[in-house]
Amino acid sequence: MKIDGLAASYTPSAWAAVINSRLAVPSYISIDVDIVGNASGGTAYFNITAEQAPSVTGDIKIFSAIVENNFTAPAGWGGYSGMEMMYVPRDDLAGATGTVITFTGPYPQTVEVTGPAYTIVPTSWNFNNLRVVTLVQQTGGTREVLNAHYMDLPDSSPTGVEDPSEGTLSTSMMSVWPNPCSGSTSVMSTVAAGYQGTVTIFDITGHQVAQFPAGGMMPITIDEAGVYIARLNTTNGEIVNSSFTVVE
Repeated sequence: MKIDGLAASYTPSAWAAVINSRLAVPSYISIDVDIVGNASGGTAYFNITAEQAPSVTGDIKIFSAIVENNFTAPAGWGGYSGMEMMYVPRDDLAGATGTVITFTGPYPQTVEVTGPAYTIVPTSWNFNNLRVVTLVQQTGGTREVLNAHYMDLPDSSPTGVEDPSEGTLSTSMMSVWPNPCSGSTSVMSTVAAGYQGTVTIFDITGHQVAQFPAGGMMPITIDEAGVYIARLNTTNGEIVNSSFTVVE
């Protein structure tokens, strides 16, 4: 393993110095990951934003994978058999060799990537232990990782069923993707089982620009650039807000 092209060292202080040096350098790349799917499978959507032109060698790629934590290695794993493993790779979300992303400006600029569909294997994967790891990395020179993102693998299905043994969703959720967008985006909303909801879109002044029933994916188009608020109100009293930006 290397950090910024420097080989691993068995001296803890050496590793700490390299890591602290890396943390002192600001990152101009941000990563947003939106998962649309459930305990059977789904699709990952990525927004990668560059605040300024990246100074890199070679292409920039996004890599992403579903990993499983707290996995007990079976008998066929040799010396690891019976041990609890972390970050066991399960599936690629941005292609087996990653996906090239290109920034051309003007900045800030957001590049959108849609990953291939993934399928959960319930007989051998524990859905509640699945996580999503995403890296944006330059492919040349020191192969520097420009930024990273880590999250639980969510269940964003309209039914809200995360795992057959866990019952139904007890809270409502909403996300907007892509964000920022050039005028066309989609609102994904889920409502707790047994309830209904309404999604309302407001501009920054509080003026209502759209409204529709909650549940599932709803594409919307907004002509004017600016910051907008999507608000989900449910019949059980929940309110979920999500802001998004429309750029020219």
